[in-house]
Amino acid sequence: MTFSARRSLVFCSAVLALAAWSSLAMAQPLFFDDFEDRVDDQATIGNNWTWYDQWFEGNTCGVNYAGGSGPCDNDGDCNNDYEQDNRNFTNAGADDSYYRAGLEVPANAGLEAPSWEGALTNMLRVYGNQYIEADAGFCQRVLIFQEVKELTAEHVGSWLFSFDVVKDRFGAPGNGEITGGFVKVLKASDGSYDEVVFERVETMLPENTLTDTRYIEFEITEEEVGEILQFGFYNDVVEDLGQSWASSAAMYDNVTLDTAGNIGPGYSGSWYNQPQDGHGFSMEFGISNGVPTAVIYWYVYDDAGDPIFMVGIGTVEGNQVDVTFYSPKGMIYGEFDPNSLPDPLDVGGTGVFVFSDSANATFSYTPSEFSETTWGHTTPIENRALTKFFAISADQAFPTAQ
Repeated sequence: MTFSARRSLVFCSAVLALAAWSSLAMAQPLFFDDFEDRVDDQATIGNNWTWYDQWFEGNTCGVNYAGGSGPCDNDGDCNNDYEQDNRNFTNAGADDSYYRAGLEVPANAGLEAPSWEGALTNMLRVYGNQYIEADAGFCQRVLIFQEVKELTAEHVGSWLFSFDVVKDRFGAPGNGEITGGFVKVLKASDGSYDEVVFERVETMLPENTLTDTRYIEFEITEEEVGEILQFGFYNDVVEDLGQSWASSAAMYDNVTLDTAGNIGPGYSGSWYNQPQDGHGFSMEFGISNGVPTAVIYWYVYDDAGDPIFMVGIGTVEGNQVDVTFYSPKGMIYGEFDPNSLPDPLDVGGTGVFVFSDSANATFSYTPSEFSETTWGHTTPIENRALTKFFAISADQAFPTAQ
């Protein structure tokens, strides 16, 4: 997701100029991929996404390991297929090759929907094994992942692997596959490559849910320095369930690995204070020009009960966002001329948001001279509890039918 403050409201261009983007002081995540720089017909997934296949005896993946294969040999040499081949909808199934994953680039694949024009975004599609035979007696796991080849002392600490999972237009996966995200640490220092850590979260979505955000929080310890870290996605298949390449996949977006406690896209949504239901915030967190960014809208009232709203771009440090709110006014309905906005915009006050997690926060507000005299905002707000009550986790979900 490439974030644009102009996406929702024209006046945000003025806010951007006033908010000093260069002053944002949030550390970059260790990894982020929203797949927006891809095209549907490129040869590989890109960005070093790689693969591995595993087999397990019986009907459950994860126990009774029977073997595996990948693009690298025992000496660590990787052939030309180290990066996962791109098996997009436009070319998956076109030949007999094995399609573990593909790029979903709907705008380039002719999948535009009139009501969604310009809103469909690129995603990663992870398939199950379409060639497994009925009653095979084993479970096969397809892994699509990123790899940190050697953990260092700088990696020691708490981490958060987060991503959006999307149910595609076919409602897949729908044939009994088990899909999920994972984090693992492999013991490379003794040559065994045993799994020292394996954390996972399933990504099967309920029937009426199109998108969701999933997380894995984990620790890297001093004992794991020098080992291999892998994080990504799996698709488990036990037997042939009448699968096809079109209905065995789960889709992912906004894949992020960052130190735990840092604010990210999973914090986006609608927030409010329940005892004061009737005013609240719309918060959006994303990456703009490589910089983690927050845009926050506050829908509130003046002292006469008339509705107003403010908007601000926030600087982020750890679990806190500091915002200077601006008041847009002057644009005439029907004309929507951005030049009619005052320059500079009036400052509506400052806000501080402190997040305990992706669904709970506190809000403090200091009115400005403008908000005091114009709206009657004479009383500051201190540590008002906020709860996230609604969010659309992915950039945009596919409709259930095309």
